[in-house]
Amino acid sequence: MRKSKQRTVVTILTMSLIAVMLIALYYYLTKQTKPVEKLSEAEVLLSKDLKLYYPATPKEVVKLYSSILQTLYTDLEDDETKALALKIRELYDKELLEKNPEEDYLTNIYSEIIEWKKAKRTITDFSFVHEEDYVTDNIDGIEYTTVHVIYTFEEKTKHLEEWRFLLRRDDENHWKILGWNYLPGEE
Repeated sequence: MRKSKQRTVVTILTMSLIAVMLIALYYYLTKQTKPVEKLSEAEVLLSKDLKLYYPATPKEVVKLYSSILQTLYTDLEDDETKALALKIRELYDKELLEKNPEEDYLTNIYSEIIEWKKAKRTITDFSFVHEEDYVTDNIDGIEYTTVHVIYTFEEKTKHLEEWRFLLRRDDENHWKILGWNYLPGEE
């Protein structure tokens, strides 16, 4: 009978010791692992490696451009603003880059952002239209296409603007933004 009690006591002590060790291990692990911080939209966009994962279609190029543009005109740190402005240039065609030197481009972006902040203007949304009309033209062996986007702006009231983007396929088979224009009265 005494051996039976001894076994019971040893079993209880062993189980208690294991339970204490498991609780200590759990406590240690939960204190060591910090919760993953959610990245801001700017951080997500800046983390995109366009050399490895360039958007495959003209629509995806303009979608990324529009997402960056939408984020650019929010309250960002100066370094994020510059980094996003430079990231958006990765989507531009060589010809557009040549016409807009980096220093001039950054100066224009910063002044435009200041104007937008004064006017309390933001891009709240964007959507693609006339997708069935996307036509790729081949001129002198070079492919061109257009993409239409409607931006929703908020400045005192919400209003829509339609913009047409012209893209050209480059030597690396990437669609690059060659230019864009506002289509008045087609909202």
